[in-house]
Amino acid sequence: MGPILYKTVENLQKTLILIGVPAIFLLSVILAQQSHWVDLIKGSVGIGKDYYLLPAGISIASFLAALAYAGAGGNLNLAQAFYIKEKGYGMGKYSGRITSVLTGKKEEISITGTKFELTHENIQNFKQWWKNINIEHFIIFWLTGSVTILLLGLLAYVTTFGLTGQAANINFVLQEALVIGQNIFPFAGIFFLFIAGSTLFGTQLTVLDATSRILSENLILSAPSKLSEKKIPAIYYTVLWVQILGGVTILLLGFAEPLQLLLIAAVLNAFAMFVHVGLTLWLNLTSLEKILQPSFFRITIMIFAFLFYGGFSLYVLYDRLLKQLFI
Repeated sequence: MGPILYKTVENLQKTLILIGVPAIFLLSVILAQQSHWVDLIKGSVGIGKDYYLLPAGISIASFLAALAYAGAGGNLNLAQAFYIKEKGYGMGKYSGRITSVLTGKKEEISITGTKFELTHENIQNFKQWWKNINIEHFIIFWLTGSVTILLLGLLAYVTTFGLTGQAANINFVLQEALVIGQNIFPFAGIFFLFIAGSTLFGTQLTVLDATSRILSENLILSAPSKLSEKKIPAIYYTVLWVQILGGVTILLLGFAEPLQLLLIAAVLNAFAMFVHVGLTLWLNLTSLEKILQPSFFRITIMIFAFLFYGGFSLYVLYDRLLKQLFI
């Protein structure tokens, strides 16, 4: 691990993106026919074969879970602030970074932040900084993520759709690799598995990093008299390993079905998003000066997200718990 934690995560993700995305695109170009690309475009706007939006047999809960869990989950949007801060953007330059306990040099960390004077120059700097963040987030998180998800969906459609004895669990990835190897050459299938495994590993690493940062800072903020900001690296690594050991324990207890675990995680993620979107909006509207607050459009989107995640959480609570108990 490098001396600066964020740099380690960033460099790994850059490597995975630079290798994985072109490889997935190349496989898609080689294997997909024109009709497959047409189906992909139609599917992107909800037009499927003999259905619109929802395929026959899929439950609304599963569909909403996938929507709530799109990408690695919206909580990574919350963690975006950590990464922007550790890049040194804006006032993040003065906040310090989490370093490696083995190779890093300790930095003074401030998690409560510092306000800047509302001068014309500072406001212009803030607007430029905010613009840069939005461009970076759009390109890396939204655009690259969307293209990758679409291409992976296309590959799965081209290689496994309609196969006899198609696996209904994670084993479909093995079937996908087998078909890729048969249609190109054996090493291509092995390389696809390497890309898929590396991508899943990189995603999970980022998720664990993000949740560990969120939990660490909230632990300190909830007990400032007992935990100081100086201890955040130690708290971060403790929380990280508790989560890793928790995941290992769940698997050892026999909960090995990926789809079931993903649905549970999606429900938890949706509820967490419901809480965090509401609190983030409230914080922005009550703690920031008027000139620094979100635009009307952004506020509207956040209100919609707040209602969606809250509604999804209530629906799942009713459908999976209350409905079973009282109906």
